[in-house]
Amino acid sequence: MRDRVIQKNRIAFGNRLAALENETDEASVSTHLRYNRWHERFMELEKELDADIKAEAEGIPIVECLCSVKGVSFTLAAKLVGMIDIERAPTISALWRYAGYAVINGERERPTKGEKLHYNSRLKKDCYLVGSSFLKCGSPYREFYDSAKLDYETKRPEWTKGHRHNAAMRRMIKVFLAHLWMTWRELEGLTTEPPYIIGRNGHQRIVKPDRFGWQPEEAA
Repeated sequence: MRDRVIQKNRIAFGNRLAALENETDEASVSTHLRYNRWHERFMELEKELDADIKAEAEGIPIVECLCSVKGVSFTLAAKLVGMIDIERAPTISALWRYAGYAVINGERERPTKGEKLHYNSRLKKDCYLVGSSFLKCGSPYREFYDSAKLDYETKRPEWTKGHRHNAAMRRMIKVFLAHLWMTWRELEGLTTEPPYIIGRNGHQRIVKPDRFGWQPEEAA
């Protein structure tokens, strides 16, 4: 409801207000005032919903733990947790698949016309928002983005700048999801596997979540 109804309408009224800024005739001024009133109302509703979400999710160990990671807000943490059933993801790759970050036959998974999506598109979008936040705030996770981008610039010179950016974002987000999977499963007392990360020349290494701000002991 927050994203699809309240926030969507708040943005729509905001966009219309921006379009009316340069219009000065009497009818436009009246319309501007009306749109501004509704814009403010949706802003207030969004704030109320955020407060309700916080009241509902506050104290949940994995939500509190996610908030210890630089770049993850409480609202984003609550949204991610609300869309995932960690018991139904027995492996890291299962969570990647559900979040839309799986690799199928050597290619990233794409929607197929006429077929039901095998992943949660809303979750994929919110994971991308997390990744964007990591880049803006200088999160430790950025090292994976920068490393991947350099790797793609060297090995994939034919790719566009945007293609390399998106591919580097995917690699960074997959590391984050691996850490989310491991930390959450441990909090729930479920079986886990080490988050192996592929580095240079295809070598694998284990990168532990605590290096990136995860604090499961404090959250628990």
